[in-house]
Amino acid sequence: MLAATLALVLIAWHQEWTARVDAALLDLATYVSLEEPNPDIVVVSIDDRSVSEIGNWPWDRERHAELINQLSGYEPRLIIFDVLFVDPSDPASDAQLAEAIDSAGNVVLPHSIIRAPNTEDAIEPLMPLPQFAEGALDVGHVFVAPDPDGIVRRFDFELETSRGAHDHLAKVAYLALSRDAASLPEPGANPIAPMHQAGSFRDPSAVDVISGATPEAIVKDKIVLIGATAQGLGDRYAVSAYAGGIKTGVEMQASLLSGLLDDELITQVSPSIVIAILIATILVLFLVFWQFPPSWTLRVSLGLIAALIAASATLLIAADLWLPVFPAILGILVAYPVWGWRRLSSVSRFLQDEAEEMGGIIPGGEASGGRGFDPIAKQVSQVRGLIGETRERLSFLRRILSGSPDPMLVFDADGGLILMNTRAESVFGDEAACTGKTLAQLRDEQSAVLPADKQEIVFPDGRVFLLASSESEMSDGGQILSLRDISTIRQAEKQRREMLEFLSHDMRSPQAAIVGLVGATGQALPEKERLARIEKQARRTLKLTDDFVQIARLEYEGVEPQETDIGALLHEAVDRAYSAAKKRKITFDTTIPDEPEFCEVDPSSMSRAIDNLIGNAIKFSPKGEAISISLDRLDNNSIRIAVADNGPGLPAERVKDTFARFGARDTQAGPSAGLGLAYVKKVIDEHGAVIEVETRSDIGTRFQITLPCGKAGRATA
Repeated sequence: MLAATLALVLIAWHQEWTARVDAALLDLATYVSLEEPNPDIVVVSIDDRSVSEIGNWPWDRERHAELINQLSGYEPRLIIFDVLFVDPSDPASDAQLAEAIDSAGNVVLPHSIIRAPNTEDAIEPLMPLPQFAEGALDVGHVFVAPDPDGIVRRFDFELETSRGAHDHLAKVAYLALSRDAASLPEPGANPIAPMHQAGSFRDPSAVDVISGATPEAIVKDKIVLIGATAQGLGDRYAVSAYAGGIKTGVEMQASLLSGLLDDELITQVSPSIVIAILIATILVLFLVFWQFPPSWTLRVSLGLIAALIAASATLLIAADLWLPVFPAILGILVAYPVWGWRRLSSVSRFLQDEAEEMGGIIPGGEASGGRGFDPIAKQVSQVRGLIGETRERLSFLRRILSGSPDPMLVFDADGGLILMNTRAESVFGDEAACTGKTLAQLRDEQSAVLPADKQEIVFPDGRVFLLASSESEMSDGGQILSLRDISTIRQAEKQRREMLEFLSHDMRSPQAAIVGLVGATGQALPEKERLARIEKQARRTLKLTDDFVQIARLEYEGVEPQETDIGALLHEAVDRAYSAAKKRKITFDTTIPDEPEFCEVDPSSMSRAIDNLIGNAIKFSPKGEAISISLDRLDNNSIRIAVADNGPGLPAERVKDTFARFGARDTQAGPSAGLGLAYVKKVIDEHGAVIEVETRSDIGTRFQITLPCGKAGRATA
């Protein structure tokens, strides 16, 4: 269709199918840009009064001689005759006219163009009589060729005939005025002359000039054109409506010369540029057809038409260049409805095919007919009904997917996410829905881990999901991925492993020691020392059991917050630790405000956690050192508890994971399996608080708890 439209446009331009419409736009733009005529041009009019007083036309050439002589006395710059003197008349009158022309020295005469004898297309000049041409300053043709609509607009400045090239009368006059020949239109350009209305130029009557009644100032140093304007003399041509519709030859020559002198002639844009613009317009139109929706094509089509008209008018008004654009407009007016018809046909076929295909898929779809006044409306109605049925079924499937307790994701054949349910959004975030991201991208955004040897995805917060996938039945492939939350199972497995480690190592070690001390191994020891060691190992077993039970109770029962004075809680902890501290000659440096600091905490578990921190500080501090215990108000929402000692600091292996349940431990200061700090961390987490540890061999260890003063709730398993 593009090729056909381009062919239509180029043929319309070449055959001038739109020439009349282009000419109408040309006339309108010319009228808008029309300037005042050149004031140096005067038309001596052989009008009705001149014919009436001097005599019928044609005049005796003696009268023309008188007219030239009288004008010469006024000293005009140039006299241009628009009267043909091609046939001889009375010899005496011809001699007078020849003498007047020669004497004036600045007379330019016209010549005509006729068909060459015995030819069909050849033309040749019909020159003035030799005695007139010899005395004239120059001779130029006045041949006129109307446009296809019969209106004269263009003038051939250099006309080729069988006897060579002949310049136009206006060109000859222009050169006679010593104007620059480089400013003339290019040969073959056939410029368009803006036509001024009748009466636009000063037009003294020929009879007044001959009688001397015309003031000298009107003619002196002017460019004078002489021509017939009287009714019935036949020298009239059709011109644009803005110029009056009919114009005499001499007035037409005056307008042409005025445009030439004032550089107002209009030149048509070169054919190569016109063709390029016409082709570019159609290419833009079809690019819009191919790339934009139908609502845009109408707007762009109308916009292109308006732009072409505006560009043509603007070029003429601003640069005196004429661009015919209606061949392209014709192409747009033809292409748009044809393209719309083709689209409509394609849509109709598509709707029919889709209705048949969907009707075969959806139960009962074959019987669902369409409603409307024409086939397209019926097809649209039918497809709308089928789409509605499909939408309902899809909505039903979405509800099923959304109601699934497991996160589910649907990926396309390229691995991009196209659908996810609410549970999946809670795992990967609302922003991930239908973003086209791959599973790897979703995993990386959540900093999750997907081991290559396991069908599991592990999140930083400890959640673990088992991946189950199946290929979808979509035409282009795809994958449906389901995530089963197995966090509880993995946590239970971890606890079971820790329990086995605890029973096999931590609990077994003191029991084995007790058995050895009771048996033969301990018989070598004094009774008192042997009983003391048995007691020490038994107490270690009790301590391990108690710590383990307390952690388990926290995991299953959580905390029961109530308003508690944290300062009093710390004082009580110091009192409980006094006896153990006294044995090691350790003192307490307490910084606790006198004003109560109330927070919502579980007094029992928080007291035990503080006891663990203070107990560790006592065990690992050198004898005679002091332990620092402080309570500070940070802001209206939180307080800070700190317990610091001057001991050797935590061992390097313990620093890596300070609060590990069964991690590395040091028993040099008494029985411990690492459960004390694990219990502290569990209590702090249950209260939504934060615990930090700073430890170094030269400064000891400092535990700092930042406790919110709002309500504390049990952590959700």
